[in-house]
Amino acid sequence: MRSIEPEHMGGRLAVVAVSLVASLWAPAFAAAPVHFECAPLSASTSRQPAYGPAPGQARCEGFYAKNVSQPFIEIVSLTRSLPDTWTAASDGRLDLRGTRKADLRLLIQPMRSNPLYRVDAALPHDTTIAWNTGTMLQATGLRLRDLGFLALVDRGTDRVVLAPVSIPAGGEAPLAYAVLRPSVDVSEIAWRHYRPGPPADPSAAWQKLSGGALFAWERVVLPIAMPADGHGLLIDVRALDGDHQALPLLEFAILGADDEAP
Repeated sequence: MRSIEPEHMGGRLAVVAVSLVASLWAPAFAAAPVHFECAPLSASTSRQPAYGPAPGQARCEGFYAKNVSQPFIEIVSLTRSLPDTWTAASDGRLDLRGTRKADLRLLIQPMRSNPLYRVDAALPHDTTIAWNTGTMLQATGLRLRDLGFLALVDRGTDRVVLAPVSIPAGGEAPLAYAVLRPSVDVSEIAWRHYRPGPPADPSAAWQKLSGGALFAWERVVLPIAMPADGHGLLIDVRALDGDHQALPLLEFAILGADDEAP
């Protein structure tokens, strides 16, 4: 996995107190009284467990089917610590945390293109959850280092809104590590960041990622310096395929530690 640092950071990388703790022991997350909707996916008909809801729990999990209709570049993980540095406890537990003020939807998925397996779960504000990695890792044959973590605002907005996941749950780090992945070979990747409005100013200069050429499904880690005032950023990522044709623009927002959900 390659790693590109922000403009002010030289070189390339080799790819709060807790007010409530919810224990999530395998094979499922802890029971929750709230209704939780699964993602609108087609459950696998050939692999088990097939994607679906865990009865009585704020969690969905399993294998699913997916059709790719056009080339794209996507974000598959956004965390406070560098990927490939996470260590689960001896019982397989991994402590995960979102933000102090925003209720989020946690997505755990392979950073590889396969297998098509995911976990969706509620990640309430100011809460640490302890996820047992065993069910997913045993079903897929993956390692912890292969997993990506996204915490999304589960509501309609103009662009995807994410919060960096703290792994292990703890203090706020000054960087957010975004893992990007194209579905086709790309010859160039560039990105820019700017503060939300009003008015948002997307005139910030594009920063080309050195060595930005990637094969299909290859990953690059983009460290993003988060503002010191506790508020977030808007991020745009553009990529050109092997024929120098632009892929659809990737746009997402990152919540700061003191931001509430939009």
